[in-house]
Amino acid sequence: MTLSTTSEFEIKVSNARIIAAEVLNNGVCKLTVETAIKTEEEAMSQSDIFELVEASMLSLEDEFMQFNPRTYKEKNLKERLTQAIKGGLKDFYKPKCDPSFNKDRTEPCYVPGQMPAIGKPYNWWNKTAKAFCPERESRLGTKNEYVAFLGVLIKRLVANGWSVEYAWNAVCNNSKELGHYWNSEDAKHTFEATGSREMCGFFDLANTFKILAENEKAGGFWLTSGNYDVGSNFYPLAGFYYCDCRDQGFGDCVGWLVLEK
Repeated sequence: MTLSTTSEFEIKVSNARIIAAEVLNNGVCKLTVETAIKTEEEAMSQSDIFELVEASMLSLEDEFMQFNPRTYKEKNLKERLTQAIKGGLKDFYKPKCDPSFNKDRTEPCYVPGQMPAIGKPYNWWNKTAKAFCPERESRLGTKNEYVAFLGVLIKRLVANGWSVEYAWNAVCNNSKELGHYWNSEDAKHTFEATGSREMCGFFDLANTFKILAENEKAGGFWLTSGNYDVGSNFYPLAGFYYCDCRDQGFGDCVGWLVLEK
């Protein structure tokens, strides 16, 4: 006499769900699985769009920091960078490109080939940046962090073969080779799509002004960089412009979002 027993098994499928099961004549159980497919926006909003900015690795002994400034703008950035390094800098993560909007225009996302997320005021960016990825402590980046980013950028330019003098000049005096300005090569004279003009692993260094975190002492906040509609010698990457219109939408600015971890 043949005895038979029954057993129960629990099957879990990662990143999917079982929507049907069928027992075939040969005893095999056929499962139908529905897999969740990420949209392009969802995929690009994940951590792979963020680049580590190794601010803590900047040193006063770095080759590019031995540069003797020749212009006021160069002197100003070097003084700010020197103070930041002496004060101690922490690494952070920065998106590789400018933000665009999701389909509902309610959240920023990071998708190449889209219209930049312009038109929102500081208060919207401040709130939205914190909600973007709270588990990694997302927020608007500070002026000090942007200065550190420029230091990292100059350091990378020099490592890529630029002379120290040329790299400082490009960041501080005339940034037409680093971003999209009215007088840049192949200028569009309108907004370029996100993910344009790669430089040292980053895109969209200009094309839109960037909104930085508020200045707590003064109550306002900072804009930096430049957009497609201005000259690169008047609004280089190292320029800072104070603003206190926290509820006013800006038609040429995007938030400069960072992650702390």
